[in-house]
Amino acid sequence: MSTKAIIWDFAGVLLHTVKGDFNSLLAERLGVPIEEIVRVFSTDENTQWDLGEIDDHDFFTFVLKELQLPEEKRAILDRFVLKDFYVQAELLEYIRGIRKTYMTVLLTNFPTHLHDFLKTDWHIDNTFDHLIASCDIKLIKPDERIYRYTLEKLGCLAEETIFIDDREMNIKGAQAVGIPSLLYRNTPQIIADIQKIIGSD
Repeated sequence: MSTKAIIWDFAGVLLHTVKGDFNSLLAERLGVPIEEIVRVFSTDENTQWDLGEIDDHDFFTFVLKELQLPEEKRAILDRFVLKDFYVQAELLEYIRGIRKTYMTVLLTNFPTHLHDFLKTDWHIDNTFDHLIASCDIKLIKPDERIYRYTLEKLGCLAEETIFIDDREMNIKGAQAVGIPSLLYRNTPQIIADIQKIIGSD
């Protein structure tokens, strides 16, 4: 069966930190152990942030309190969510190119500031036919319901799509509903892996 849609994760695939990874860079910026960043960003409050149930201000207040940091550190968090990330230009160009043939979909766990940043600093508005974000639909990867929702939204069968993510647990969630999935390691690798599939359609 031919591929109709390619579904992309955002952070860790298209969006990257300026150096290192999210946890190590934020730990460096805040001057705290990386284990503490991992702990705070594994809480229910982080999930609520991604689901749009609490805003940036409230989540950052929680982070500062949990890490026992002064209010002055809030400026670092405000900067981090925008200025310490960049969009991978080569992959963005590739996605825009294949959009001529395939539906392109952004499926992301992300808080509500996503919408503004896509249109401004990240400049990827109009790259995707569909944007499905956890903050909007109140579902979060790897919950199987978010993948079923995506298929219904696209009007596609699972086998007519490809899903790309950098986290193994999200890959497994998609595979559980029958979506062919690829683990992102780097841009040349993922483009080659996709081309192997769509080249045989």
